[in-house]
Amino acid sequence: MYRPSKKSPNKILWSIMLGILGVHLIALIAFGGWTVYQAVVPDDRTFEEPPSVEKIERVKLEYKVRMQQQQRKSQRPKQKLQVKQITDINMPDVDIQMPNINGAGGIGRFGENGFGDLSDGAGLNLGAVSVDLFDIKAKGEKFLFIVDVRKDLLQDAKGGIPTYRVIKEDVIRLINELPSGVLFNMILFDRVRMEIYQPQLVAATASNKKDFEQWLMPVNSSINTTGIRRRNYEPSSFKQPFAQRILSRDSAQNNAMLMVAVAGLEQRPDAIYILSDRMPDLTNLSETVRKSEKEIERSKKEFLDRIEERTEFDTVEEYRKARSATVAEISKRVQDVKRKEAAARAKKGIPPRVYSRKENIELRDRVEKQVAKDFKDYTPPISGMAQNESLTISERETLDWLEQQQRLFFDQYADERPQLNAIVFRGKDESVSETEEEVIERFVDIFDGDYRVLVGLGQIDSSAAAQ
Repeated sequence: MYRPSKKSPNKILWSIMLGILGVHLIALIAFGGWTVYQAVVPDDRTFEEPPSVEKIERVKLEYKVRMQQQQRKSQRPKQKLQVKQITDINMPDVDIQMPNINGAGGIGRFGENGFGDLSDGAGLNLGAVSVDLFDIKAKGEKFLFIVDVRKDLLQDAKGGIPTYRVIKEDVIRLINELPSGVLFNMILFDRVRMEIYQPQLVAATASNKKDFEQWLMPVNSSINTTGIRRRNYEPSSFKQPFAQRILSRDSAQNNAMLMVAVAGLEQRPDAIYILSDRMPDLTNLSETVRKSEKEIERSKKEFLDRIEERTEFDTVEEYRKARSATVAEISKRVQDVKRKEAAARAKKGIPPRVYSRKENIELRDRVEKQVAKDFKDYTPPISGMAQNESLTISERETLDWLEQQQRLFFDQYADERPQLNAIVFRGKDESVSETEEEVIERFVDIFDGDYRVLVGLGQIDSSAAAQ
C-alpha cells in the first residue's frame, strides 16, 4: 500500500509570519498607549489674540412707539351729597377746552403729542376734551349720555313735562358745544327697553348735531309721546347667562338700572353720564326661578281654597271671568278721573298730569274702593297661583360680572376703562336718604365716577289743579 511521505514544516515561512505578527502587536500597543495618554492628560494649548476687526459704525434707527398710559384709579375723597335748589334746572356752562393752534409745541388741550393717528375704531385721537357737567368733570374723546324717559320722571313732584323740556334743551346745548372731532351718542331707556340715537358713537359734526336735536326734542314732549318710541337697541351682553338671570326680573327697576349701565359699556366710551332718579343697588338684585311641580300644585289648591272662602264661585275660571268685569269697570272710572283732571288743569294753563306706575296703582286702589261700594257685580281681588319665586343674587357675583364686562369691552382693546357719572334728579320737595346716598356712591365708585343730586322745577300742585 502506497503512503505519501510527510513534508516537514517550512521554518523560514513561520519565522517571517511570527515576525510580522510581533511588529503589529508592538505597533498596536504603542498607538493605543499614545491615544490613552492624549485622552487623559490635558493639552496645554496656547491661544493667540485674533487680529483686530475693523469697527463699523451702526446705522442709527429711530423707533416711534405709540404708548397708551393706563389710567390709575385712585380713591378720591368722597364728597358729601349736596342737593342743589335750582328754579329752572338750567345746566351750567359746559367747560370744553378748545384747541389753541399757535404753532408752538402741542395743540392746546388736544393732547401732549399733537394729533396722533387713527386707531382701532377708538375715535379720532385728537386728544382728550375736558367736559364739566354739573361740577362732574370727565375727560376723553368719546361721550355717552344715558337718559331715563320713563313716566316716573314726568310726575308732578318732579315738575312734570316742563322739567323734561329743560333737560333736553340743556343736553342739546352740551352736544352743540362739543368739537367736531369728539364722538358722542345717547341711549333713552324705560326700564330695559332702549332707544339709541345711532348704533355706534358718531362725530359731533354740524349735521349730526342738527339731526340729534330733531331726534331728541319730540321725546316726552306731551302726554301722548312719553317714553321711548321704538326699541332698537339690545346689547350682545344681554345674552350672557348672568344677564339672563337679572333680566328674568326686568320689571324690577333696580335690575333694569344695572342692565342699562352695562348696555352703555358696550358702546366703549371714555365717559358715561346717566340721568335718572336712582342708581342700582347691587345688594338688592334678584332673579325669578320656577317653583317645583309639587309646589305649583300646592299653590293652585291654595288659590282655589281662597276663592271658595271669599266668593261664591267654585272654579278658577268662574272667578276670573267675574273679576275681569270688575277690572273693566275700574279702568273706565280711572279714565274718567284723568279726563276731568286734565280739563281742570288745562283751564289753569297746566300741562296734563303724567302718572307714574306707583301713582297709577294708588289711583286704581282709590277707585276700586268706590267700585266695591256701588258696583253690583263687584268681585274682590284674590292673589293668584304663584308658579315662580324670587331669589336674591349676591353682590359678589354681580361685581365679578361687571369686572368681566370691563375686561371684555375695554381691557382686551387696551382702552382705558370708562368713568361713569350719575346725575340723579329729584323733585323740589323730595329728599335723599343716607341709604340712597350710599347706594349711589357705591355704584359710581365701581367706575371711578362721581355723582350729583339735582332738584327739579317746583312741584305742580295736583290737588289745586283738579279743583
